[in-house]
Amino acid sequence: MSAVKRSLEPHPCEFSPFGKASPHPLIIPQPEPQEGVGEAERGRERVGQLYKLLQKTLREAGLPETQDRTREPARVSSNSDITICVLGSPLPYLSLLLEGGREAPGEVFLCLSPSWLSRSPSPLHPGLSSLFLHRGISFELGGRTSLEDFCPPRRVTYLLPVVGEEGQEVTREADCPMGSSPRLAELLGDTLLTRVLLERNRVRCPPTLGLMYRPPRSYQTEGTTVTAVSLTEREGQGELVQREVLKFLESLAMEPYSKVVLKPSGGRWSGSQRPVRFLEKQDCEAVRREVCSLLPLLEEGETVLLEAFCPTMTPVSPVLTQTWDAYRRVNVPRPDLSFRMCAVVTRSPEGLPLLNQLVCNVGRSDSPIRHGSSPLQSLETTLQDWGLSDPAQCSSIHSQVKSTAETCLRVAMEMEAGLSPEQRGGAAQTDMIGVDMLLSCSGQVVTSFCLGLKPSRCLESCGLFLSGGRALLHTPLNRSQRYIMEGRNLLIIGAGGVSKTFVWESARDFGLKIHLVESNPTHFAAGLVNTFIHLDLTDHRQDSENSSRICEALCERGIRPDGCLTFCEHCVVLAALVCERLGLRSSPAPAVRTAKQKSQTHLRLLEGAPEEPSLADFLRPSSLEPKTTSSPPCPPSSLEPTPPGCYSSSHLSSMIQSAEPSNGSSTTTTIADSPSASPSNKTISDIANNRVNLTKLSGNPVRDPSSEKATPVDRISDLFPDSPLPLPLPSRPIWTPSPHIYAVPCYHLESRADVEKAARLVSFPAVMKLEYGSGAVGAKRVNSVEECQAHFEKISSDLREETDYPGIGLGWGNAMTLMEYLSGTEHDVDLVLFDGQKVAAFISDNGPTRVPGFTETAATMPSYLRLDKRAQLVEAALRCCLGCGLTDGVFNVEMKMTPTGPRLIEINARMGGFYLRDWIRAVYGADILFAAFTVACGLRPRIPEASPPLCHLIGVMCIVSQHLCALRTTTSLEMLRLLHSRGVIRLNHFSDRLISSEYENIYCNVACQSQDRDAARLQLLSICQILGIDSPEYPVSYFLSDFK
Repeated sequence: MSAVKRSLEPHPCEFSPFGKASPHPLIIPQPEPQEGVGEAERGRERVGQLYKLLQKTLREAGLPETQDRTREPARVSSNSDITICVLGSPLPYLSLLLEGGREAPGEVFLCLSPSWLSRSPSPLHPGLSSLFLHRGISFELGGRTSLEDFCPPRRVTYLLPVVGEEGQEVTREADCPMGSSPRLAELLGDTLLTRVLLERNRVRCPPTLGLMYRPPRSYQTEGTTVTAVSLTEREGQGELVQREVLKFLESLAMEPYSKVVLKPSGGRWSGSQRPVRFLEKQDCEAVRREVCSLLPLLEEGETVLLEAFCPTMTPVSPVLTQTWDAYRRVNVPRPDLSFRMCAVVTRSPEGLPLLNQLVCNVGRSDSPIRHGSSPLQSLETTLQDWGLSDPAQCSSIHSQVKSTAETCLRVAMEMEAGLSPEQRGGAAQTDMIGVDMLLSCSGQVVTSFCLGLKPSRCLESCGLFLSGGRALLHTPLNRSQRYIMEGRNLLIIGAGGVSKTFVWESARDFGLKIHLVESNPTHFAAGLVNTFIHLDLTDHRQDSENSSRICEALCERGIRPDGCLTFCEHCVVLAALVCERLGLRSSPAPAVRTAKQKSQTHLRLLEGAPEEPSLADFLRPSSLEPKTTSSPPCPPSSLEPTPPGCYSSSHLSSMIQSAEPSNGSSTTTTIADSPSASPSNKTISDIANNRVNLTKLSGNPVRDPSSEKATPVDRISDLFPDSPLPLPLPSRPIWTPSPHIYAVPCYHLESRADVEKAARLVSFPAVMKLEYGSGAVGAKRVNSVEECQAHFEKISSDLREETDYPGIGLGWGNAMTLMEYLSGTEHDVDLVLFDGQKVAAFISDNGPTRVPGFTETAATMPSYLRLDKRAQLVEAALRCCLGCGLTDGVFNVEMKMTPTGPRLIEINARMGGFYLRDWIRAVYGADILFAAFTVACGLRPRIPEASPPLCHLIGVMCIVSQHLCALRTTTSLEMLRLLHSRGVIRLNHFSDRLISSEYENIYCNVACQSQDRDAARLQLLSICQILGIDSPEYPVSYFLSDFK
């Protein structure tokens, strides 16, 4: 313990340290100053007390004691590390600290003293300072904690400060995000202020009389049941007090109540240990006398509260206590009980109040129910004890309580939004709050009352129940990453259209510096970014040269980007090439090129199919005769038929070899076996032969793993020197399915001859679409070779170059692909990958299309699929991306859920467009745009998991060719924006062109949002009928038919 005691000494540092320790007045009372004891000594004693308090708490929770690692080498950190710092006592935020050990081990710290912190001038915010942590107690998995030193010190990315003067000193001029501040805590702790604000937002509070001694602010109580009386003196106020008390007790608001509650509030009385008295309302003299007895105890800014006693709802039927007398048929009722509710509400990363936890305290109705005065239990259990067993009724009460608690945080957020940074105490906002509530019953109506807001006290009381929660850190982690990303330089290739406007607006909100490279010199985004670089990049067949030009332009301007990415489908390969040249994080350019070419994507996945077993595989090695003459490859064994839609390498090879080359030559390329080739060598030769044909078909080289030199670590003999086996480690997935099972047969088309040959490989009906296209422009279902030829000729004549239809990828050419038609429902999987690992995945369902076209018609989120089907989609999307070599980024994977499982349609090697970013934010509280920025800068994004979803969204597309008349009249953009602002619909606008063409152009998406998906569906049907979106030619009910 002596070593630990020495470790708790103030840490010497070269920065400007904070001199005072930080006691928590709610947990450890302030000691009386002792003569001869300096401030530094008292600070050390305070740190020692807090440390002992932490150890005692850990032992009570069954967790190991803190390990002292200050004698070990300091852990090295960088400014990209997340450092969430809780300053002060461990008790109020112990739940958050333990959750940090599970969700962000080594990134959440407890700082027992301001002397463990220092400040340095902020590089981005002149006049402000960055905070640095030199010493802290880290929280790891399993509840393990360690006292550590950091050299260099860790930059604090999120701070939860203490209440008091010490906290004000720490937060003063700090530039890091804060979950609270002493000033905000003082505002929320003002009961009169919060009750006035809550009642104006229709939250019921007890009628209240406040007698304030020299209050720090004035109160506008008109239209509320709050009465505020300011006192300039504590003595000689008898007449004023008697008049105000009598007026309050006889007021109309107090008629339903028979008792009152008397207690002091504010200042020293902010804790739970304060005198509370219950008095009869009709005994006015006793009430006046008790009020006058409290006034002399007040200090400046403190208040005497006199409020109505709101009785809790009584049990539906009396619950009897089983005793011997009860057995003898003598009923002994239990004493009158009441309960109070304590809710913890958190702010989501998207700024929404969300109920995190709700617990109840049960006690006698004739005495105050304080925090920690009784064991905690759920509201469901309490209602059951009160005789409420109807699930619908209990659910209704829970919904009412949830709404009340979330409204309390929303009111606090709205109040803070109107404050200046000085009034808030820096970059502070309330990210979590505690709400004390009770349920009262009048007749058959149950009403929830808010008693007060307790930011840290409720969190401490709910600690036992919160031990399994996962939502407390969502916003601290998100704000930490935004703080780390602030000021980063992002290079974006391609501007896109008006549908990408949110990119530039959001980047400004994130504090990013955007440098945009765009072909259009007059693009509107030029005025929304930091640097606009005009380069002609329309010919993407010259992307290698284009990437060199971009790097030269950056060098000329002295720009050193921290990340590079694109949100335009036709620029994905170019962005990957630029990342390679600049050494920035991205998926490899060959992998992005594979994903860009649709047929190559499927061929690459099919290449990984395992070989069909042959009879020779089951014979002994001694029975195999070595062959000295070459022979054609053996066809696949017919012992086991290949499942439909699944093609092995040898099967695909035989199919390809049966097709003639495009130039009409009958010559085929073969690889001769050596005279001494064994049957096993023949198999390797066949695979090599297969890859040559795949290369010819796809037009792009296919990687040959057999030609790559294995590194020493790839062989067991190198890992284990004593092992004689030279067996290489398998390159295909071992535990998970091979990605070839998700691919489908397809064929690259560049000429009429290719169409003829493709008809022999792909069965009809089939899908013909642009090889490098996007937005389903030119995609069509074909039922015969004649339809293929006709559609190929039409596309070849209509869509030849970029100017024919900008933005769909014609800069890559107008080659096409023919692929097998898949039956089933269509789904999008938006996947976030970092370093080859899945960070998050979001599924949306698409409605049936207007055959023979494939333009999207309707969508919904979250998915209607069952959980196991959703898991199949996510796994399939992940394996397809990894199978193509994609490792880092946000990708949009289009899938079909067929009767035999998921099948891949195509991979968009960039973030999903249209409404997807907006919907994912609304439904899951995650921002895939910010995730794309963080991955590009080499940071693993922190994306929360939302279960259940926050809401349900169902939307329908408005297409110019079908809705031109409505879009000019009943469904004009002005009308849609008005409905969006009023919350009737959720609008996403994609195009500024109201021009009808043969190739369908999606103008916007109109969606409805609800907590119930069936309600959202019915509401959307009604809206579409009213606005004229629904019609016989565009039947919205049919497009929504899969969403059931």
